[in-house]
Amino acid sequence: MFNALGRFWSIGIALALTPYVVGHLGVERYGIWALIGLVTGYFGLLDLGIGSSFVKYIAEHYARKDYGEINKVVNTGFVFYSVLALLIVGVAFLTVNPLVRLFKIPHELHSEAVFVFLLGISVFCVSSALSAFEAVQSALQRMDITNKVAIACSIPMVIGTILFLEGGYGLRGLMINNAIVLVLSGITNTIIAFRILPQLRFNPLLLERKTLGTLFKFGYKAWVCGKLESLFLFQVGKLLLSRFLGVASVTYYQLGSTIMSKARELPFILVSATVPAASELDAIQDKKRLYDLYSRGTKYIALAGIPLMSLVFVTAPMTMFAWMGSGYGQSVLVMQMLTPCYLINNLTGMGITIAFGIGRPELQMRAAILEMILNVSLSIILVIKIGFIGVLVATLVSLSLSSTWFVYMFHRHLGYPILGFFRKTVSKPLVTCLVLAAATGAINHYAGNLFLGDRWKTLYAFVFESLVFSICYVFVILRTGFLDEYDRGLLAKHIYFARFLVKTNR
Repeated sequence: MFNALGRFWSIGIALALTPYVVGHLGVERYGIWALIGLVTGYFGLLDLGIGSSFVKYIAEHYARKDYGEINKVVNTGFVFYSVLALLIVGVAFLTVNPLVRLFKIPHELHSEAVFVFLLGISVFCVSSALSAFEAVQSALQRMDITNKVAIACSIPMVIGTILFLEGGYGLRGLMINNAIVLVLSGITNTIIAFRILPQLRFNPLLLERKTLGTLFKFGYKAWVCGKLESLFLFQVGKLLLSRFLGVASVTYYQLGSTIMSKARELPFILVSATVPAASELDAIQDKKRLYDLYSRGTKYIALAGIPLMSLVFVTAPMTMFAWMGSGYGQSVLVMQMLTPCYLINNLTGMGITIAFGIGRPELQMRAAILEMILNVSLSIILVIKIGFIGVLVATLVSLSLSSTWFVYMFHRHLGYPILGFFRKTVSKPLVTCLVLAAATGAINHYAGNLFLGDRWKTLYAFVFESLVFSICYVFVILRTGFLDEYDRGLLAKHIYFARFLVKTNR
């Protein structure tokens, strides 16, 4: 619930600020802003996934009350990232100018791009060095604190964004603002780590080669499955678009993918605490509860994710017009083409996080390698052959094939039958949403011109359509018996208005 609050808040902030930022920066500068974040992410690959293992091992040692090992993990991580930071900053200074030329950034914007790139890398390095301390909150499942800090830090972020842009500081001002807030957030989270875990000690001399080896052994698999996969699947397209079609095309891709990534985040709230929970269950060998976590988690993701993605797909033209205005047809195409990609990604999310939690990230790593090879090769070929849409087609094909492979491998490892599992967890929401989406799409096709000329009318129509879609969906799900007694009890216990629905359906 705390993760839901934090996620909704961050999504609201991002959606509200984006039109304002694009309006002040322009299409080309906003494209550069998107590329800077992407390139910073690629530099983050140099950690080889060490940071991905912090939550798992801190949670595991905390379950056993082994505070000495926790201190080794945290301090080893801090020293490792501090040394890595020096390497990354040095590489950044050597490569910044070639990168600016590679992405065909207009000459008059070179100095701005270089400034935000170097400052962004520096801030990233500071944040990474503190990440081991920040991981303590998630490992102890204190998502309440994590989200309170995130919400509190978003306020100066919004204020600073407005002040810097209104003052005419452009890209430089945005990056300075980000630097201030990220450093403030990192220091705050570090202080909190020592408060909630009094046994935590800062002592770089606790660096241990064995601990680093353990973190790396798990982390490099998570690195392939997490950072590397995400950057190659959903981000490499931006680099290719900038190279072959110009930096402005990155903005259209970024706007569409922003909506989709925010929509994808909502169902993933349900798996946000899964890694430490699965790690703890695996540590005490509770196989029954681990399976229940997987099956019910996938069921709840399907329950929330399938209608959300279906609604995003059929209302994409309305959503983009109400948000940004006219002239963003390519962004609408991005939304609709990425919808099945993110839906597939959501439905495999519980399996992936549990595989991480039980220390078997290699199950996803193999699928991720297949996915990256397919996506990069297809993207290069198709962006040259068919342009903008080629990047989207490559993403859809590569993700579909690799996800199918992962599901097969994961179920074979755990001994779960695939068809029966998905019939139990996915089939009813999927069929229901296909019917509702088809009806909604038909209405929009014939009546869309009535409200697409005015952004406020479009917004009202979108809200009304979403409400009708949601009401029909909830009614059908309750009547088809998709929710069992445990599900109903969980809803009635934690969501107030659901008590009425549960009693009515009974």
